[in-house]
Amino acid sequence: MEKNLIQKQKTAMGAQGAAGQSINAILNSVLDGEKMRGRFQELLGARAPQFLSSIVSLVNADVNLQKAMYEAPMTVVQAALKAATYDLPIEPSLGYAYVVPFHNNVKTENGSWRKRWEGAFIIGYKGMEQLCLRTGAYARVPDAVDVREGELIRYDRLTGDAEFAWIEDEDEREKLPVIGYAGYFRLKNGAEKTIYMTVKQIENHEKKNRKGEYMTKGWRDDFDAMARKTVLRRLIGKYGLMSIDYRDGDASTMRLAEAVAADEAPTDMGGDVIDLPDSEMVDTETGEVIGDAE
Repeated sequence: MEKNLIQKQKTAMGAQGAAGQSINAILNSVLDGEKMRGRFQELLGARAPQFLSSIVSLVNADVNLQKAMYEAPMTVVQAALKAATYDLPIEPSLGYAYVVPFHNNVKTENGSWRKRWEGAFIIGYKGMEQLCLRTGAYARVPDAVDVREGELIRYDRLTGDAEFAWIEDEDEREKLPVIGYAGYFRLKNGAEKTIYMTVKQIENHEKKNRKGEYMTKGWRDDFDAMARKTVLRRLIGKYGLMSIDYRDGDASTMRLAEAVAADEAPTDMGGDVIDLPDSEMVDTETGEVIGDAE
């Protein structure tokens, strides 16, 4: 069935000619053939046409996503549907969610393996922040900052408790080397959580999760920004509370938020409050996946 669908899409692409029209033809084939258009309509209502147009724009701007749309179009549409489920835009420059290409190994009918381009959903750190805000549970939304030499007073590896003495003179502070990064959030009921990672830990994290021998462009160009994102994603992914829908910090949400912050969250999060697994990070400039946020 998939083979026939791909053949139809190849024919459509050849008949249409222009790249944009070809992507439109493939997208419409998948949306109509698999009744996916109705699912986007249910999730996004009047915004569905604009969101579907953004898929076309996204694919047209990325050669490898075009390959994914050609070889495994359903994976691209399903990745976009995931973003729609969380009500997050997929424009890469916004940093909320990404539909990125993967060169994946797939098993053929005869049992052999081959490479195939596929689309995958990755939530950005801004998307995680947005899902945090929707809970209505935070007095101070999750954030991450660099820590300079002399600012870390105490850090308990077991509990995560940390004490800092921040240098107020920014000019003097900028002269000192960065020794680590700290992430923090506070809930409306007073519960709070802090995590800390040394520069060495972050460097090891990058080496462990890089997809090749060398640092990717994002890390090379701005290590500080990538380090902050790593800490922030770890803080939110492990301890943060996120919700698909907008809430008002009701009593049940606040109790759950406090449990999450204390690392005592129940396995059943319940309702529309969600517990996102740690997701992979992406180079926002290249669209390249750069590793897991542990």
